[in-house]
Amino acid sequence: MERFLDTFSISRSGNRFESSCLRSDADLLAAALGLPAGAAAAEVAHYLSQHRGSLREGVASLLNSDKPIAGVGGQRRRQLSCALLLATRLAEEQLFDRATLTTPRCCYDYLRHHYQLEHREVFTCFFLNTQRQLLACRDMFLGTLHTAPVYPREIAAMALKLSASAIIVAHNHPSGSFAPSDADIRLTERLSRALELLDIDLLDHLIVGHGGFLSMASEGLARFR
Repeated sequence: MERFLDTFSISRSGNRFESSCLRSDADLLAAALGLPAGAAAAEVAHYLSQHRGSLREGVASLLNSDKPIAGVGGQRRRQLSCALLLATRLAEEQLFDRATLTTPRCCYDYLRHHYQLEHREVFTCFFLNTQRQLLACRDMFLGTLHTAPVYPREIAAMALKLSASAIIVAHNHPSGSFAPSDADIRLTERLSRALELLDIDLLDHLIVGHGGFLSMASEGLARFR
């Protein structure tokens, strides 16, 4: 699986670390936390193994759990949280640097970082101009583990405020599955009809799960303009 940091050169000289030293997720996580090599890194590796080796699940648990881990206190957890936020903002900057958003993958490359530690559903909108350039990306609605309330009127109001001519919407499934529910399909159809009245195109609805996503437009699961 592609790692976000793989896009950057982190090989350094002198007293800085070498990327070749970060052979595993546990090594990278220990380095991000500022832990010394050896026993501390082994403790992190053991912690990850309790989450089926999943880096995403392990980091999420580490940040949200009160379970003590050797050498990982509140300050180091805050440090890791800031590092993850920085990675998300770098991904967002790359998103805005794109000339156009023409494929679902363009949005997913950002969303997979944006949603990576969320334990509740988040409904996100990408507002585009007539050239399909990104005007703004907004988390419009926050929900629970299984659902998020979505109000088409608020999405339409934001689109008019931004003078957007097209929208791509997305939400995550914290359960990990990216299969759309019947409610997801009905919502997409209702939103498409509401935006059509304002001459705004709904281009796609992405559902993001663990390690992948589904494009409802590509799968022909709803009517899009």
